[in-house]
Amino acid sequence: MGSLAFRYSDHNETEDIYSKSSVHEPEYQKIVIYSLIILICIPGIIGNGIVIRLLGCTIRRNSFTVYILNLAIADSGTLIFLFLTEILYLAKRLFPLIITECFICTYCTGQILLTIISIDRCLALFFPIWYRCHQPPYLSLILCAFSWLVSLLLCTIHFALFDARLTKIFPSFYHILICTSICIPLMVVSTLALFIKGYLKSQMQKRGRLLKVILLALFFFLIFSIPPSAIYLNETLFKHRYGNLITYGYLCACLNSSVNPLIYFLLGRKMEHPSRCNLNIILQRVFKEEEEENGNQLEVQVDNQ
Repeated sequence: MGSLAFRYSDHNETEDIYSKSSVHEPEYQKIVIYSLIILICIPGIIGNGIVIRLLGCTIRRNSFTVYILNLAIADSGTLIFLFLTEILYLAKRLFPLIITECFICTYCTGQILLTIISIDRCLALFFPIWYRCHQPPYLSLILCAFSWLVSLLLCTIHFALFDARLTKIFPSFYHILICTSICIPLMVVSTLALFIKGYLKSQMQKRGRLLKVILLALFFFLIFSIPPSAIYLNETLFKHRYGNLITYGYLCACLNSSVNPLIYFLLGRKMEHPSRCNLNIILQRVFKEEEEENGNQLEVQVDNQ
């Protein structure tokens, strides 16, 4: 993620650990990649905007759709700020630090929300009685507010320190470090647990769309998050240079924030009538299984007892 830091010329005395790797990137490669990011951002913003409108205004919300709504908001923010960043880069204009801070804030929030979603699905799958009967009613709202607050607080603190020239470390370092050390391990464990419990056990093979949606979202996040995070942290901590590989971190972030609406659409539509696709019905078809699955799991556990 080098070019963002390279374009910050306000702190001339800062030894930019990213600029060296950016210098070795051919200019045409960066232009191609950033143009591709812009093209991907546009449908991604539209798709997440549709999800926000339907979940926020049309579809009846439950505890789980609150997570999805906030995730769509975070992904939209990530794509919007990434879109602005690349437009300004292609226009060869500097941009304020606040744009990158907002991009990192929304991206970090999305990572935290996906971690919470994965843990939430594990609780619903392994402890359906507690999840159905004893879960605090406003837990999803509290956890979503916590996700936004943590990201905003980290960005605000580091923005103040960086702007006051009290730190020379680029702000994304802390967020990616948190994601790598906390969010990714939790998501790997919960994804494996969901896959084993949901698909590999014979009595659980008939799972609906909702579990598939969550597993695919987690899978794509891990695919798009782990490689660039590892490269970025290795470059930051050990000063290893990877040339233009670090630029693909932006592309991975763009793809990760754009893919979820496509997953909802593909898994929510009925294959026998693929041309008759009402987006409202598609989302309802995906997320209405939340209550149905929990009720079925509760009945099974009560019968077993």
